[in-house]
Amino acid sequence: MQRSATGSGGTRGRGAATRTLRLLARWVFDHLTLARLELTCAPDNTASQRVAERCGFVREGVLRSHMCFQGGRRDSVMSSLLPGELE
Repeated sequence: MQRSATGSGGTRGRGAATRTLRLLARWVFDHLTLARLELTCAPDNTASQRVAERCGFVREGVLRSHMCFQGGRRDSVMSSLLPGELE
C-alpha cells in the first residue's frame, strides 16, 4: 500500500502530519499483523523526513532511482518503524 500526503499552508508547522502519522501507525500495529511500516519520500522533502523522525521512524537509506517522477526517475529516502518504537 502506498499513500502520500501534502500539508497545506494552513496546517504546516502545527503538528497535524505528526499526529496523523502517529495515529495511523498505532492503528496499524494494533489492528493489522504487520511487522514493520515503511515510509518513503523524496530526498529534498525534509518536512516529511522530520515528521517520520518525530514518530520514531529510523532512516534506513536512499533507494536510488526508486520511482517514476515527472518523466524521469527519482531517488527516495526509506525510513521504517517497528512495533514498540512509536513515539
